[in-house]
Amino acid sequence: MTTLVLGVLLSVSVLSLALLALRLRARERVLRRTAQAERAAQQAAFDAELARQREQWQTERAGLVGTVGESGNSLELARAAQRSAEARAGQAVAEQADTQKELAAVRAARADAEAKVRLLEARLRETDDAVPPTARAASPAVPRELPLGRDAAADSVVDGADLGPVVVRAASVRGRRHREDREHRRDAVQLRLVDGSGSPVLLSAVAPGAPHAPLSQSAATAACRALVTQLSSGTSPFRDGPFGEGDDASVTSALRTVLAGVANSVRLVGRANTAGVVHASEDAQVATSLYGLLSQLGDHRERQHLVFGVGDARLLRLRAGDGAEGAPRWTPLLTPDAALAGRSLPAVAEDGSDLVWQRVVTRSGDVLLLASGAMARLLDQEEVADWYARRWHGRHPFLTSFLSDVNADIRDDGGDRSLVCLWDHGHAAALRGEGAAPRS
Repeated sequence: MTTLVLGVLLSVSVLSLALLALRLRARERVLRRTAQAERAAQQAAFDAELARQREQWQTERAGLVGTVGESGNSLELARAAQRSAEARAGQAVAEQADTQKELAAVRAARADAEAKVRLLEARLRETDDAVPPTARAASPAVPRELPLGRDAAADSVVDGADLGPVVVRAASVRGRRHREDREHRRDAVQLRLVDGSGSPVLLSAVAPGAPHAPLSQSAATAACRALVTQLSSGTSPFRDGPFGEGDDASVTSALRTVLAGVANSVRLVGRANTAGVVHASEDAQVATSLYGLLSQLGDHRERQHLVFGVGDARLLRLRAGDGAEGAPRWTPLLTPDAALAGRSLPAVAEDGSDLVWQRVVTRSGDVLLLASGAMARLLDQEEVADWYARRWHGRHPFLTSFLSDVNADIRDDGGDRSLVCLWDHGHAAALRGEGAAPRS
C-alpha cells in the first residue's frame, strides 16, 4: 500500500514537472516572440531614422552644392574685379611715371632757367659793380698806346685751369703809369704742374719786375721759366717732398738751391743783353722779384701749400667768417718786411737771408691770392678789398672776367697788377650738382 502511494505520488510529481516544463516552454516562446517583435520594431525605427537622416544629408548636400556654386561664381567675379583693379593700378603707375618724368623735365628746365637767371643777375651785378663805389676811377683802363723798347711785352696776359677741386687763375696787367708813359709791362706770371716727389703739384709763380730796370720783363719771364725748370729737373730738391714734415733747415736749403739756379738764369739774360757792361750793372738791369706757390692737388680736407720767394709780393687768404658778421675778408699770410721787400734777383745773398717762405694750410671754400706789391697795395684800400672779396668769394670767374676784374678802373700807384688766385674746393664732388661754385 505504501508502495502504491509512493508510486502515485511519484507519478503525480513527474506529471507536475512535465506540466511545469510545458509552461516554461510556452513562456519561452512568448518571450522569444516578444523579443523578436521588439527587435523588429527597433530595426524599423532605426531604418526610418537612417532614411530621415539620409534625406536630410542629401538636402544639406544639395544646399551646399548650390552655395559652392554661388561662391564659385562670386569668386570668379571677385577675380575678374581684382584683375580689372590691377590693370587700373598698372595704368595709374604708368601715368604716375609719366607724370614724374614730366615733373623731372619741368624741374630740370626750372633749374636751367634759375641758373640762367643767376648768371644774368651776376652779369648785372658786374655791370652795376664795375668798380668799387667809393674808389676813384682811373682812366683809361684800355691802353691808348703800344709800348716802346726791345723788351716790350703784351699789355695783359691771363691764364688759368680747373684742376678738379683746385681752380686757379693768373693775370698780369700793365700798370696805369706804364701805359701813360708808353712803357712796357715789367711783371710776369706762370702756372705749371711740376713733380712733387711722385705726384704732380701746382706751381703758381708771380715775378714783379723792378719798375726802372729796362730788362726786368725778360728777367721776370726767365725767372718764372727757370723756377719751373728747377722744380721739374727729375729730382725734387725737397728730401721729403714740398709738403713733408722735414725740418725748416732742410726746406730752407732746398729753396736756397732752387733760387740760386733761378738767379743764374736771370743773370744770363742780363749778360746776353748788356755786353760790355760791368757785372753790377747787369744785375741792376734785370732786377726782379719772384714768388712761387706750390699747392697740393686732389681731394683734401686740409690742403697743404708752400709759398716762397725773394722781393716784393704778398700772400693773402679770403675766408668766410674772418670779417664782420661772418663776411669774407682778406687776411695777410705772408708779408715780407721793408728790407726784404727791397731785395731782388739775381743779386741774392749766398746765405739765403733774402729768402722768405712759409707753410700754409687751406680748407674748402678758401681763396689764396699771391699778389705783386702793386696789387697788394691796391687791396690795402678797404673798399677795393671788399669789392674783390664780393666778386671772388664762392665763385671762380672765367678767364676774361678775371682779367677784367684785375684791369678794373681803380686809381692806384700805377704799378703793374700781377697775381695768382687759387680756389680750394676740398673735394671734386663740391664742384658737381647743387654744390658747384658758380662761374661768372
